[in-house]
This record gives sequence, C-alpha cells and structure tokens, in this order.
Amino acid sequence: AMYGAGECFAYGATRDLKAKERARQAFEALRFLQKVTQGCAHEPPKGYVARTIRPIEWPDPNVGRVEADRRHQKEDALWKVYEPRWPKSADGKWYWKSDTSSDELDGHYFFYPLYYDFCADTEAERERVREVVRDLTDHLLGHRFVLIDHDGLPTRWAIYGPQYLNRDPAWWAERGLKSLSILSYLAVAEHITGDGQYGAAARELREREGYAHNAMHPKVQQGPGSGNQSDDEMAFMCFYTLLRY
Repeated sequence: AMYGAGECFAYGATRDLKAKERARQAFEALRFLQKVTQGCAHEPPKGYVARTIRPIEWPDPNVGRVEADRRHQKEDALWKVYEPRWPKSADGKWYWKSDTSSDELDGHYFFYPLYYDFCADTEAERERVREVVRDLTDHLLGHRFVLIDHDGLPTRWAIYGPQYLNRDPAWWAERGLKSLSILSYLAVAEHITGDGQYGAAARELREREGYAHNAMHPKVQQGPGSGNQSDDEMAFMCFYTLLRY
C-alpha cells in the first residue's frame, strides 16, 4: 500500500503513465486481499482483508503455528491461538493470512483515496475503489468498530471501538493511535463513497466518545525515536489522510 501510494504521488506529479500502471497493479493486489477471503471454508464476514497471500504450492504455513502461538501468548496475553491462521482460498490456489492488523488497514486506507483522486480516471475504475472501501468500512461499522476474523472474534490488533479504547484498561496505550486511525478511515469512506453515514459515525466518536481528544496523543512514548517505529509510520499516514479529507 505504501509503495502504491508512492506511485500515486509520482503519477500526480509527473503524469508518467508507467507510474500510473504501477499504482493500478498495487490497487489490484490490495483488492485481491479482500476478494481472496470470500467463499472459502473459513470465510470471514464480507469486507475483511487478508494480511497477505502465498501460493498453495509453497509449504503449508499452518504447520507448527499453534505451538508458536501458544509460546507467543505467554508474552502477550491477548494473542490469539486458533486454527487455521492461514486458510485456503475457495479456488484452492492460495493460502491467505488472517488475524489482520491495524497496520494493514492504515496502509489500505492511505492508498485508496490517493488512487481514487490521482489515478482512477474512469467511472468504472472509481466504482471498483468505492466497492472495496465501502465493504471494508461497512464491516467495521457493522461490528462495533472491530475487524472480525473467520473465527467470529476480533483480530488481535484491528480494534477501534470505544468499548475497548475508552473502557478496557488493556487498550489504554493504543487509545490515541487507534482513535486517529478510525477517524481517518471514516473520512476516506465518506470522501470516496459520498455516503454521509461515515461522517455521522465519525461525529459520534468525536463528540460522544472523545476520539478527537484521544487522537491528540497518538502514541505513548518517551520522546522522539522511542518505541515502535511502525507506530510512527501509521500515525503519519493517518494524519495525512485526516487532514486532507
């Protein structure tokens, strides 16, 4: 997604058709991460996006995963232990990785509006972007602002609802970044689809749940360069999107 965003900026600045084509290929790859999860034996709710995929010809990535997950859970009490972490696609050609994180969603929602604004120059292509964004955002709205996996439970990190961020002490450290993320997602969805329900949901979170205040403190840290650097990248993308839209 970040690579694709770079190509969107490149095309917007230079009108280089090669950059536009690379951005289109990035869109198709990200769109496929949503489509590959549907219709299979372990199907998550509509709109869910996979972390990644790998060909079925490669070694089965599920082998040994449960044991590794149990070890991981000793360090992270909220870590999920379940099978399969890598379901097979409906056509049997792919393993797709579940337990999708907020890292992935930040990237998706950073890329889609840039592709929509700078590169999608036909109504048919813009509608393809709308479909992906609408399905993903409706998934979040329909499940109280969490991403629901094929096991019927939230993923480990894609948690944005006030029932967690504002009311569960286990999530206090994530409150700022996750509030920033969901406000940016809803802004993207309203921009791309024109549907006011997404803006209304954002207002509800800002005015009743304090998400605007939460977003003023996007990271628990001890000064510049401290903590997890991927959190900084995520915040940069969400701030850009929220300010732009």
